[in-house]
Amino acid sequence: MHRALFLPEIIKIILETESSSPGFLHTCLLISKTFSLEATRMLWYACGAYYPPEVYSHVTPDIKHLAQIAIEDVRRAQYYANFIHVLSFYQEETREDSEEEDYDIDFEPEEIKWHKELVSLQFPQLEDFTLFKDGHQGGMKTEDIITHFAQPNIKEFRVHEGDGLSDSLFHKLAHSCPRLKVLELSNMDESNVSEDTLVQFLTKADTLTWLAIRTALHGGWYDKAFLATARLPNLSHIAIPDIQDTWLDSIRQMNSSTPIFPSLKELETGISDHNLECLVRYLPNLELLDIDLEDLPPSHNILASASNFINLTSLTVKFSRKSSISSNDLLLLVQNCPSLDRLALGQPRSTNFPRSELDITDSTIDEVAQILGTRILSLVIVLDRPTLLTWRSVCSLARYCKNLVGLTISCNFNWQNSLSSTPRHIFPALEQLEFVFDMVIRHMQPLRDLDLDTVEVGAERIFSLAPKLSNFWIEDGNINDNDLRKAVMDIVDLRNPDTDED
Repeated sequence: MHRALFLPEIIKIILETESSSPGFLHTCLLISKTFSLEATRMLWYACGAYYPPEVYSHVTPDIKHLAQIAIEDVRRAQYYANFIHVLSFYQEETREDSEEEDYDIDFEPEEIKWHKELVSLQFPQLEDFTLFKDGHQGGMKTEDIITHFAQPNIKEFRVHEGDGLSDSLFHKLAHSCPRLKVLELSNMDESNVSEDTLVQFLTKADTLTWLAIRTALHGGWYDKAFLATARLPNLSHIAIPDIQDTWLDSIRQMNSSTPIFPSLKELETGISDHNLECLVRYLPNLELLDIDLEDLPPSHNILASASNFINLTSLTVKFSRKSSISSNDLLLLVQNCPSLDRLALGQPRSTNFPRSELDITDSTIDEVAQILGTRILSLVIVLDRPTLLTWRSVCSLARYCKNLVGLTISCNFNWQNSLSSTPRHIFPALEQLEFVFDMVIRHMQPLRDLDLDTVEVGAERIFSLAPKLSNFWIEDGNINDNDLRKAVMDIVDLRNPDTDED
């Protein structure tokens, strides 16, 4: 016989059922001590503007709310802080910024200005801490702000953009955070962390499963740190600075009985063609590989090297200047990696496109599309010669890659000819489509005065090609291209009135 539920359990079920109703939890705070306790536990589980109501199905307090309570009554603020598991400092877009159509938007760090008030509190149940762009409030260094929140129960610790990291933070993490699983530090300036401190932290960090510090320690990553990382038993994801020859040499000299990256599935780094080929013996089960070659010498065989990781599901490559790829290597990659469902070669809005050998043509893409088939979900192919690929490549992908959700491709074609009739094959799942054109070639082409009907017909044909399209972008297009894009996105807005264009 099942025991009857205790009153707190009954109340908890009631609160969880009705928590999405506006004002419901706040009302429950006033009913009774038991109702108040359960409502507080739910209401104050998370604090910070980054966690909107849809995440927890109910409203969560902002950091400013907790800070304002602390100013009036520290004991009352501490009572609420005792319930907080998730804390996020977040910046809100200013009113002026929201009215500007500018990609380089500056943000007002709304939450971080309350840092001083929160430092007076302890967070005994804090498990997840995030600080977004700190804005250098009052000249404070990022480390001065975040160290207090390296609490004993912390499991996830993320800081996105800041400066001033030193040994102090890593000492605190090593000695005060035994449950740490996720450490992500990105876009840090002027960091000064010693090798000994970093190695000491990594040696103690057996619980780490996710380590992302690629853009946090400029020039502060060493052979010994790489070795210490390689020994971590539970690490499944790392994002680290460019791998040097000496790092792999140090691994080769390790005791052969010592497991190397025993749990690693995902790697983000920069690495040469040769070193990547050598790395496969240590990471045979790697599933995600994100390679940034921008600060390395030109690469010519990175795809061939990557093809040795036969369990890859995702490959991203950002190229350095004068790098190149060939059709043979591209075909080898998709043949050798049968689970590959996300592939990104090059990136739009970048000056470092890979030079492609002349044999990468529409026929190459047709072969690639046949091999990838329905398993490919996301595909980016951006070459330095968009004229090598035409509308035929798009049609090949539509014919064979029926589950493709996102496609970015550099190419060149004529809209009138390509969209003169309803497409024979469609992308039934495609939601995002981006064409990258050659600006010089595109602006040299004769422009036609397209009337409204012609543009609207073209836009409807795009939707015939991709019925689920929600984002359509053209890079380096001419006036006709931009008119068509606007017409497509106007249709998107009509079909999905709540969709915000990126």
